[in-house]
Amino acid sequence: MDSSKMKCTLLCGPSAYSQSLLFESAVYWSELGYRVVYIQITQIKTLPIPLDGAKPPSIHALNRITFLTLCRWQDLIKYTSSIHETSPNVPRVILVSDLHNYYTNEDSDEAIRLAHMLCACLRDAIYFCSRVYDSIAYLTISTQDTVLETNKLSSMYFPSTTWISSVNDDQVVFCKKQLYSHQQHTYQIKFFKLNNKLRCNTVEMLYM
Repeated sequence: MDSSKMKCTLLCGPSAYSQSLLFESAVYWSELGYRVVYIQITQIKTLPIPLDGAKPPSIHALNRITFLTLCRWQDLIKYTSSIHETSPNVPRVILVSDLHNYYTNEDSDEAIRLAHMLCACLRDAIYFCSRVYDSIAYLTISTQDTVLETNKLSSMYFPSTTWISSVNDDQVVFCKKQLYSHQQHTYQIKFFKLNNKLRCNTVEMLYM
């Protein structure tokens, strides 16, 4: 599989913050004219906490975002395995909110198996999308911060694009996981709440 035409990103941390990043990403890509699919296990009742200073999406951008509620892991597998049938509406961006909700209710061994299977299927799906467009396609997944996600799933499916959260005083900080211990550069996305909005130093690092 040629990974040069797909970018797969994993966000491990508090759901409220990662959902805000996912929604901001959906708007960002759709404003560029990309077709976006936003997948969640339950229907969105309210929009995520907005990022302070972010512009509301245009009507044209919203029309390019499909919010897809898939209630069971079987539904997610079915969608990824039949994505070729969505032509001519194949997405160029797939966003998955809180992937862990699809497997946390299973016993330990089954949860690990499902987590790997879902990540593999999603990577296969975005690879197909990249071939359709003959250009880079994007997959971003948010999930919880446990050893399964930040170690096993990260190393196998998102080796260079995993972001892990930490709490620093009144801030939540997503740090980019380094591939090698000798790497010196640390990329960070910092959040803090103010007037029921999230202040964020940058989100552009997610798109690089």
